[in-house]
Amino acid sequence: MRDERQKPPKQPNAYKHGIFSRTAIVPGEDREEFEALYSSLIQEWMPDGATEEDAVLSIANAIWRKRRAQKFLEIRLKKNNVDPSHASYNEDYSLKLFMHILRAQPDAAFKEYAGRCLRPDKVEFLKNKFPRSNYESSQEWADAIITEIKSVLLSDVPEDHPSAKLGLLFLSAETFTDDFFDHEVRLDERLDIMIDRAVKRLIQTKAMKAMLGQIGSERTDAKFGKGITHGSSNERQP
Repeated sequence: MRDERQKPPKQPNAYKHGIFSRTAIVPGEDREEFEALYSSLIQEWMPDGATEEDAVLSIANAIWRKRRAQKFLEIRLKKNNVDPSHASYNEDYSLKLFMHILRAQPDAAFKEYAGRCLRPDKVEFLKNKFPRSNYESSQEWADAIITEIKSVLLSDVPEDHPSAKLGLLFLSAETFTDDFFDHEVRLDERLDIMIDRAVKRLIQTKAMKAMLGQIGSERTDAKFGKGITHGSSNERQP
C-alpha cells in the first residue's frame, strides 16, 4: 500500500543550484553568515519547489541588506569619530586608534595615518617632542609616544562619567542630522516592504498549492467513487 503521508520538503542544495549566485556578498562580509541566515529561513518556512525557494531567498536578501545597512551605519559613525574635520570627531577615540597604529606599524604611523585621525596641532606636538632621530629603534620611539598619549593627551574622564555621556550625546546630535535620519528611516522602510511582499508571495503560493492539491484529491476521489458505483451496478445486472 502506498504511503499517503506527506513528506517534508527537502532543503534545497544552495551550492548545487547556484542559489547564492544571486546574492551580492561584498568584501568584508561573511558568506557563511548569510548561509546561516538562509538556512534558518529554510527551517522556518520549509519551501517546496522553485517558487517558494525564490520567495525565501528574497526574504533572506532583504534581511541581509538590513544588516548590511546597520553595519555600514556603524562603520560610518566610527569613521566620523576619527575624522578631524567632522563635527562628531572624538579626540580620545582617535588617540587610542593612533596608539594601536603605532604598535602595529610604527614606521608608517606618522607618514600615512597621523594626518587622517589627529588634528594638525597634535601631530606637530608629537613630532617635535619625539624626534625619530633621538631613538635607536622604531619600537622605542613608538613606546615613548604611546606613553605620552596615555599620560598627557588622553582625557582622565572615565567613560561612564555623566559628563562623558553628555559629550557623546552632543556628538550624536551633530552626526544624526534630519537628512541623515530620514535617509536611514526610508531605507529601513523599503527593506521592510520587500520582506513583507516576499512573505505574502510565499504564503499565497503555499495556499494556492494546498487548494489545488485539495481540488485534485477531491476529483480523484470522485472519479474513483464513480467507478465503484458503475462496477456495483454492472454486477447486479443478469
